[in-house]
Amino acid sequence: KTLKKDFSRARVAEGVFKVLMLLAFGIVSAALVGILLIILVKGLPAINWQILTQTPKGGYYLGKEGGILNAIVGSLCLAGGATLVSLIVALPLVFGIHFYARNTAWAAWMRLFLNVMWGIPTIVYGVFGFMVMMLVGMRASLLAGVLTLALVELPILVLTIDESLRMV
Repeated sequence: KTLKKDFSRARVAEGVFKVLMLLAFGIVSAALVGILLIILVKGLPAINWQILTQTPKGGYYLGKEGGILNAIVGSLCLAGGATLVSLIVALPLVFGIHFYARNTAWAAWMRLFLNVMWGIPTIVYGVFGFMVMMLVGMRASLLAGVLTLALVELPILVLTIDESLRMV
């Protein structure tokens, strides 16, 4: 009899927490949708062909001419370059881990090291890249950004490709 009573109490508690969970999900989802709608409603009128295809000329938002073409091209070069560099480093590393050192201590340590790298926050990579730039005497550049972002992408690529090859 007490087992039946405990079971019904557990079902009621589960139902209450499901309702609370759905309520919290609804509130968070409504807030996200509201933020996105505000951004779209206020942002879409400002987007035109001129802002997308011209370089900045000294204060577009202050009533002057210009656009965001440099930001778009720079972002594409940064992401593409970092992915290319990390892929060039990742592929030999994955093949070394997977085919040549499959069950060795070196492969286990390398996977552990890459898992730790994957867990490092990106701001730490940014600070590290900036410190290296300062030590070398480099100014902020696309090359420094590509190398720093490649460090962020490297463990993700290596571990994902390695896991895919292990599944095959």
